Amino acid sequence: MSKVIITGATGNAGSAALTAAIASPGISHIAVIARRRPFDESPKIKHIQLPSEKYPKGFEEIPASVVDELKREGYDSCIWALGITQTQVSKDEYIKITHDYTIQAAQAFSTLGTTSRPFKFIFMSGEGARQDEKGYALFSKIKGRTEKELYAMKNGSFDVVNIRPGGIIPTSEHRQRMNWWMAQSFRSIGALLGTVYPSAVIESLDLGRTCVGLAEGKGWEKRDAEGVITNPALRQMAQDWAGDYTI
Repeated sequence: MSKVIITGATGNAGSAALTAAIASPGISHIAVIARRRPFDESPKIKHIQLPSEKYPKGFEEIPASVVDELKREGYDSCIWALGITQTQVSKDEYIKITHDYTIQAAQAFSTLGTTSRPFKFIFMSGEGARQDEKGYALFSKIKGRTEKELYAMKNGSFDVVNIRPGGIIPTSEHRQRMNWWMAQSFRSIGALLGTVYPSAVIESLDLGRTCVGLAEGKGWEKRDAEGVITNPALRQMAQDWAGDYTI
């Protein structure tokens, strides 16, 4: 049984990972680190509020007391799905959320593993990320930079995989939580690509199932030399594991 930390649990990818983690018989405990409580409820879930009155710095500094608590309780993996679209914030804010928060959290969580049971860090990147930072878009550069720095942190007690989903098609429940424009955009683009270029998209629940499988220790051999698993492989993994449990 695995105990998993999930961030971004109210977003498109993170909420799907949370739904899959609740459904999976291989996950016994879930620590959701977030500003607000997740939409899903389960006895498995423990909510750690960041930022809060107790932890005012939020994700700028994962509190040592939180890390100690997670270590004491035996958490052994993290699905890092915290993120934001680059058009929603300034360049500096995007770098802080996408890169800085991720690296700081990985450094904090790197103390949770052992050589006999390495801590597994699953970073939600995206298709188009480039570790050489030669991509045109800010997203491509910063996601790629974060991937590269995370993978360089890998050691005997801390393991990393960078997953690059394509277009994530949200569930109908999650679309209802989005603003109207974003919900319609996801629906239209997803329907189009799902018809003409299916390997470029992934259903959010398939992505969630794949994240949870990785948290349980499956599929790590799919990584390439940069520690990346791309969207077609993620789709196949979800298909291969579809019979494990029902979401």
